[in-house]
Amino acid sequence: MTTWQRLYGADLHPAGKPVETRFPLTPEQAQGDREAWPWLPGWVAEVCGPDEWQVCVQAPGLGRTEAGEIPAPGVPDDELMFPVCFRESSEIREPQPEAEAGP
Repeated sequence: MTTWQRLYGADLHPAGKPVETRFPLTPEQAQGDREAWPWLPGWVAEVCGPDEWQVCVQAPGLGRTEAGEIPAPGVPDDELMFPVCFRESSEIREPQPEAEAGP
């Protein structure tokens, strides 16, 4: 890891690391309180600067075809495009275990 990467936090969230970040699922959520957005899975695409990362949000239902369309059922994730966003460290967390089903 280079000095630049250490200074800019690449050791905290290196490229390729699985993370969770808040991201809106609907246009209504996008207009609302960011703190109400759900935590969704993704991965660090790039370290951009001091305390800034580009995160690819790879959650079910967000993938689109290259033409920007909703894909047909069964299309693998590696054939889809997912949104990316810029986040600071307070907006990124380690993946959380899924909640277990209740009785």
